[in-house]
Amino acid sequence: MDRQLADGGANRLAHMMTLEHRFEMSEREKFVRKLLLGSAEFNLKKSAELGLRMTSPYFSVILVRINMTEDVSISDLPSIIYAIRNIGEELYGAFSECCGVEVDAVTIGFLCNHGKNCGFINEQSADLKRHVVELFGVHTTLSLCTSGKQAINDCHKLYKNARYAMLYRLSFEPYSIINYDDTLKMSRLSCEYPALLEREIFECIQSENRTGLDQAVSAFVSTVDKMSYDTIVLHTTRLLLAVDSLVILDSENDFVHNSIIEELSYLESIDDLVKYIEGRCALVMNAVTKTKSETRKDLIVTNILKYINENYTDASLSVEAIAASVNRSSNYIRSIFKKSQGISISEYINQKRFDQICKMLIETNLTARDIGKEVGLNSGSYFYTSFKKYTGCTPDNYRKIHRAKE
Repeated sequence: MDRQLADGGANRLAHMMTLEHRFEMSEREKFVRKLLLGSAEFNLKKSAELGLRMTSPYFSVILVRINMTEDVSISDLPSIIYAIRNIGEELYGAFSECCGVEVDAVTIGFLCNHGKNCGFINEQSADLKRHVVELFGVHTTLSLCTSGKQAINDCHKLYKNARYAMLYRLSFEPYSIINYDDTLKMSRLSCEYPALLEREIFECIQSENRTGLDQAVSAFVSTVDKMSYDTIVLHTTRLLLAVDSLVILDSENDFVHNSIIEELSYLESIDDLVKYIEGRCALVMNAVTKTKSETRKDLIVTNILKYINENYTDASLSVEAIAASVNRSSNYIRSIFKKSQGISISEYINQKRFDQICKMLIETNLTARDIGKEVGLNSGSYFYTSFKKYTGCTPDNYRKIHRAKE
């Protein structure tokens, strides 16, 4: 019994120590995260309590971003992030004092305090990427910023630079290790907006040339690729806003108006940027095509109305004759006319004829039958039956009622 109590006490003590360690780690991560974000200052007493020394004047910040364009389950993210943090702390920790923290849903940050030589970071970063692929089949992009002598309270500047360097994954090979210093060295000899390529993209959209559009977009991206990230975003946004203005986009176009700048920040590579621009341009092209199609249909309906208005008194007027006049099939003009006017062509012709009959009954002394012939209705029985259905009374009663009103 005493042995069991002793074992139970030891287990409880071990459990309490584990909980205390977890709490300590959690508090340490919060503290380091605040240092990176610049929302807290380094405190010797606080850091000692959390097991942080940070005695060297040399610091580095490394960010590891999980590539979410791959088939990564949201439910797997916490375990992947936890593993990356542990692997990174072990690899970087062999050469520095290192603490890893989760900085957003797909990014882990490492604050390393090390000697003057920081050459170990690239080699350990490559090992980290390899381990993550082997364990989870997931690729990552890394960005880093190192410094000369740096006050620990200024580490948020390193973090800010590392985040900016991460944006440059658009211009680097997929899954690269990007050093902030390398982004500063990138060619910025030209920041000129490629207006000629913009015009070429417009022409391809207007002419519905998808092959030419893809080529023009690729040329546009190749031109802006080696510019600064801010310039890439600026030029891409300018292009897409101009493309959007080519047509009025509404809910029927299935077009979602999200912030272009925000969406660009989620892209993982320059190929993703090409696909993104192509996709936006394709949506606009479809809208332009639809608008042109509707415009052509409206013109055909206008010509149909004009032909009927000029020929409704012809007894031989038919849908086939109208279709021939606009060089379209009978079924096609029936469809677009009904959609545009809400009634069939035959109903419109009858409406036009009976409106004229009513007018002539009031304004002339011609017999109803003669008036029917004047407007293309030769059948006596059809004329009287249809007229009563249209007005609710016979032609003679209609004339008496409306002349009395006159």
